[in-house]
Amino acid sequence: MKIANIHLDAQELREKFFSCEGRLNRKPFIMRLFGVIIVSTIMALLLYSLFFKGFGSQAAAEAATTIISIIEVISIYTLVARRLHDIGFGRPLAIVYLVVGILQPFFFRAIADLPQDSMEAELVQGINLFMMLLVVCLMMIRGNRGANPYGKDPLGH
Repeated sequence: MKIANIHLDAQELREKFFSCEGRLNRKPFIMRLFGVIIVSTIMALLLYSLFFKGFGSQAAAEAATTIISIIEVISIYTLVARRLHDIGFGRPLAIVYLVVGILQPFFFRAIADLPQDSMEAELVQGINLFMMLLVVCLMMIRGNRGANPYGKDPLGH
């Protein structure tokens, strides 16, 4: 299927956005990360509008956006895992990222009624900051030159 001169192939999408195998250098990581964020945000807004404003169901709207969020978290997890592979780290840090990423919305709901300066709210904000800093670091840190246990150098060094 071609959309706006972009060829969409299910196998290629799976390999680029839903595979933990191999390595991923900085440029494709950044491009894919922003692509996932932009597409999932647009999809969530459209589905929320459709279900809430179109059909009047807030529950269906929240369910649809939750599903989009879960798909987004899984896709970003695979990108993070492959980027961690490129710098020589294994899956443990990526799994921590996945678990925290999935639990993050629940954390924010749990602290919604708490004062911002409460210990629980500050802990959740600290976890959120850690997650953002990890992604920023992955955008900046150069991958290992040459092959490593996770595959060949994506830049061919």
